[in-house]
Amino acid sequence: MATADLVARDGIAAASARAIAANAAASPSAINYNFGNIERLLQSTFALAVDETRAWLDLRRAEIVLLPGSPDGAAWALLHGLRSWTTEGRRLALLYQEALAAGAGEGPAADWTRLFRDFWLEVAERFGLAPIDGRLMHVFFESEALYHLSTWSPALEDAALSDTVEHFAHVWLGAPLRPWRGALSQAEDASGTRPHGSAPPAAMRIAKAAAEVVEDKGLAGLTHRAVAHRAGVTTGSVTHHFRSIEDLVAGVIRGQVQVLTEEAVANAPPTIDEILTPARLFEALRFHSAGDRPASPAIRRRRLFLASVRRRELAAAGAVIRYSHGGTVRDSLSRVFKLSEGDARLYSGVLSRLLAAIWFACAGDEDPRVTRHALIDRIEAALTARLTRL
Repeated sequence: MATADLVARDGIAAASARAIAANAAASPSAINYNFGNIERLLQSTFALAVDETRAWLDLRRAEIVLLPGSPDGAAWALLHGLRSWTTEGRRLALLYQEALAAGAGEGPAADWTRLFRDFWLEVAERFGLAPIDGRLMHVFFESEALYHLSTWSPALEDAALSDTVEHFAHVWLGAPLRPWRGALSQAEDASGTRPHGSAPPAAMRIAKAAAEVVEDKGLAGLTHRAVAHRAGVTTGSVTHHFRSIEDLVAGVIRGQVQVLTEEAVANAPPTIDEILTPARLFEALRFHSAGDRPASPAIRRRRLFLASVRRRELAAAGAVIRYSHGGTVRDSLSRVFKLSEGDARLYSGVLSRLLAAIWFACAGDEDPRVTRHALIDRIEAALTARLTRL
């Protein structure tokens, strides 16, 4: 229990023998005596949390039983599950993210992911949906089970979550079309996300250097002096663009978003400028979403967000991470399907969330590659059909 509380509160990096012993009012030697080492203690901690989650899911089953057996009912079950998991289940939610960071697809993390997978498959059957729809619900859950831990603006973020769930349910589950209220766009604007290329080159160069510092030393090593040394500029240059550590963290996020965009431009066949048809668009998206490992900038992005969740002063920086989703595909989606700005934001935002979470949702499968491609096929078919009609 003491280890679980410490990891949920401060992260797995803080789980030293001394810190765990202090939290448990025990001696560090008791860890080796009872568990052998820290790694085995953490594995036991995560395994117990999996059992707690199994009981938590049993309660959710009872709570959704009276919802209508329709795609709308499935959407309400998804929304309810996300809200409950990230509030009353918050301690478990944080532990789950730490387990994924320590080794998605392995040990208790894989057991945890399969537990969620089977739950959403059961939910899909309960609401008259196909198994692939249950897998898609799991993918959406995997995305927002992390990002809805944000405490930046609870009311606005909850409204944006409702927007995205309703959109997801309409496009991919067949629920009726609901009026879009624009909460996702409001959250993107209020959080300060910026389109690709809007930051000055000098600021972006410093932001990339800050991202490298965090990669090497963690958030604790992020200082103006360290970033200046890495970027080869003066400390004054860094403070000119990023006055506070909070500004630097937000800069790190934008640096990561820039890296993702540049990788999309440089590595994907076809390049962004060549994407003029739906088939070419999904050729590029599949290249980044169906790999055997998630892109390293995407991993860093998740880790940075998880770190921001634990520090209230970094909540605004965490919001930048959450609402930067979709920026790299929005222009292509608009060009291919001639979307309005509002539609482009909503479609690209939800699409990006799904694609970014596919690897994690499939990591516990016997053949993850087959499932990833099946999910992307389903996403492509439903989205293309919907946008062609639109």
